[in-house]
Amino acid sequence: MYLGGVTFTISKSFGRLQLIPENNGLRLYYVPMKNGVEEKDSAGMLNLVLPLDAVGGLWATTRAFLYGVESLDENVILQGAQGQDGDTLVKLYRDKPRGAQGKLSGEETCWLRLVTGRSEEERRRIKLGPRDLLCLELACNSVLTFAANSGSHKPELMG
Repeated sequence: MYLGGVTFTISKSFGRLQLIPENNGLRLYYVPMKNGVEEKDSAGMLNLVLPLDAVGGLWATTRAFLYGVESLDENVILQGAQGQDGDTLVKLYRDKPRGAQGKLSGEETCWLRLVTGRSEEERRRIKLGPRDLLCLELACNSVLTFAANSGSHKPELMG
């Protein structure tokens, strides 16, 4: 667990996701749990930083889900380095709309999916309630504030 700064925690019976805002992105620190005990040596353990470039989209989608407005899913793919098994997927999505003519009814369940490998432990799916979405939104907002204050927000025209 990270201490000494602003953090947000999403706790479930099967694991704990700590959201740690940093100047260069949002750290996702996930520890699986079995019978109420953390399994830090498990294949499901995750400690990665979602880069600053991806935080704005995650923030906007989280807000849309939180306030029940139309929005597409948010998919972030972090390419694995040379020699690593593969890519990492961070996906924020919700169930298909349940309202009339495909409109949102407000009863759709939101999910955060973190995939780092092929095993079941490396494919984490976390059901998000309103409090969880608020934690994610506040964590993303904090990253954006920290980046602006620290000077790590330096957009450059590519290509």
